[in-house]
Amino acid sequence: MQAFKEIQGGVKPPGVLKTLHGVLPASGYSSNMQNLQRYRTLWTGVGAQLARDVPFSAICWSTLEPIRRRLLGLVGEESNVAGVLGANFAAGFVAGGLAAGATCPLDVVKTRRQIEKNPAKALHMTTRQTLVEVWRDGGMKGLFTGVGPRVARAGPSVGIVVSFYEVVKHVVHQRRANSL
Repeated sequence: MQAFKEIQGGVKPPGVLKTLHGVLPASGYSSNMQNLQRYRTLWTGVGAQLARDVPFSAICWSTLEPIRRRLLGLVGEESNVAGVLGANFAAGFVAGGLAAGATCPLDVVKTRRQIEKNPAKALHMTTRQTLVEVWRDGGMKGLFTGVGPRVARAGPSVGIVVSFYEVVKHVVHQRRANSL
């Protein structure tokens, strides 16, 4: 979606093909080392993204089920579909929000690495160095820049995913039970 947003001056950012064209050489005049560095530039921030996504998933999915069980216990055995759906959405919302808040510093690091304009610096930045740099420049506030929007996006997203999964699971079980 961000690829379609207009930036200042009414100019749209380049798309995937234009980015590839700018990073990869047009002909064989570049040295192999330059080619490798241009290609590596495309992958800037992947390590930071994994460092963010793995803990996010671990926190999210390990907290989801206990929260879900507790909420379903509050809804009761005789609950209707709306109650079960609401409990699943709320559990996903809380688990996703907790995970997003906890991993926000790693998201800041990932973003900082991916938007680095200097290709030479981008190639030599590490996740740890960037984390220290963010801490040095902005302290705790810098590490949690954008935590509100991140939680506001991740919470409902996980809630929707969990709810949709439970609805599909319910429909499949019902069809299977009716066909027997």
